[in-house]
Amino acid sequence: MNLFRKLLLKLLGLKAYYIIISRVYTSFTANGFLKKKYPELFYLEKIIKPGFVCIDIGANMGYYSTFLSRLAGSTGMVYSVEPVPLFADILKLNLKATGVHNVKVLPYALGEKNGTIKMGTPVVNGLIHHGMTKVASLSDEKYAQQYEVEMKVPDELFSNLQRLDFIKCDIEGYEYFVFSNMMKIISRFYPLIQTELNDAEGRWKVVALLASSGYSAHRLMNSELVSLSESEVNKHTSDFYFIHK
Repeated sequence: MNLFRKLLLKLLGLKAYYIIISRVYTSFTANGFLKKKYPELFYLEKIIKPGFVCIDIGANMGYYSTFLSRLAGSTGMVYSVEPVPLFADILKLNLKATGVHNVKVLPYALGEKNGTIKMGTPVVNGLIHHGMTKVASLSDEKYAQQYEVEMKVPDELFSNLQRLDFIKCDIEGYEYFVFSNMMKIISRFYPLIQTELNDAEGRWKVVALLASSGYSAHRLMNSELVSLSESEVNKHTSDFYFIHK
């Protein structure tokens, strides 16, 4: 499979390659395939209701955003935060191709200040891993592409929201910097939060930060959210869900 992907990338070029794989993925998931492989994605069907307002932080090429938009419906709204210009362009193309009209693409990184920041897409085993794009200063990885992107403070960016029901965050180790600068909006609405927390130190910072506002950590097990004990937080490797008590 890796050899096929490398060949496809060489033949098509980076942007066309990304467009094809993202279209295949969104088509598969829209038709109910890959449920066992991506249980977190399909769990959205149980928690996102028509009219919901959602924020997709680290939207990439729109895998979650297109799913969220369908579930939130015409009375709902999805804010897709994607700072990498290439990914944001493909996200817009994918949204247009699927006829989505309730998604607003925000081409920013989120963090502790307004300004610019460098991000990079790493190479792993000879393949470009677009889903692992991250703030370049967080790692010594080799990057296939680097980008200088605009950063916004999320509490300022979303200050005018009148409703917020759900936040999905997948930003490869930068979660604490985002959530710590988003607590005003979170504390106004107490949305359900879904996030990756792969960095051990950052994980506990996020858990403590959200716990201070009345949130408890959960995991998805057999299509239900189950509370995580302190020892389980250390071992958990899938997405975390935070529910306000």
